[in-house]
Amino acid sequence: MQIKSIIVDDEKHGRENLAGLLESHCPEVILVGLANSVKSAIQLIKNEKPQLVFLDIEMPGENGFQLLEHFADINFEVIFVTAYDNYAIKAIRFSAADYILKPINFNELKTAVEKVTKRIQKKEENRQIRELNRNILQPDNPRIGLPTNDRIEFVEVKNIVHCKGESNYTHIYLHEKKHLLVAKTLVEFEDLLKEHSFVRTHKSHLVNLKHVVAYSKTDGGTLELSNGDKIFISRRRKDEVLKMLKTAIA
Repeated sequence: MQIKSIIVDDEKHGRENLAGLLESHCPEVILVGLANSVKSAIQLIKNEKPQLVFLDIEMPGENGFQLLEHFADINFEVIFVTAYDNYAIKAIRFSAADYILKPINFNELKTAVEKVTKRIQKKEENRQIRELNRNILQPDNPRIGLPTNDRIEFVEVKNIVHCKGESNYTHIYLHEKKHLLVAKTLVEFEDLLKEHSFVRTHKSHLVNLKHVVAYSKTDGGTLELSNGDKIFISRRRKDEVLKMLKTAIA
């Protein structure tokens, strides 16, 4: 399968480097144009109608997200490319969108292209980008993309009651007693959710403090949650949990 694509990057070296990597490692990607700004990229997308856009996030006076705002219906896939692991990457990770960091590792590039190719072949809706736009516009009420067996489920962060780690997987428990098994570690979720009132109660559990309905001193400390689950607090994490719990209640 051939994928009609463009590269958007304000740096000439960045465009040429990525183009060379694609030619060497991703022969299915057919480049039909290069753009050095949001303005030129908008026109290129309208003219060429690519299936895939490699989009640099940080450009002088503008960013890649602003390009997406110009399209009411985003009917192309996006792989974000950036030199910075910053707030933008967190927003992308929340939405389960595809990205690669500079300097580009060709294996990571191949993996991202393969994922996009499968979605194009299946003609799946590009919901990740729609959710990304929503989260940028509504930062106080984000939705997170949770990849399960054969799909990505998007849930509001506020509806996650707690997360339980199990090796390289995490069990996600939602307030309506729904349960999802996600192929990500608890450490990954801790990094994503720590700014949304989530706290690690011990090595296997991450709890949304907004769903705590009671704290019991028995057994060293236990949190009772809105879905009826009771979560033990480890001794070494107890002070941090109680401190954050007081802040969440206040």
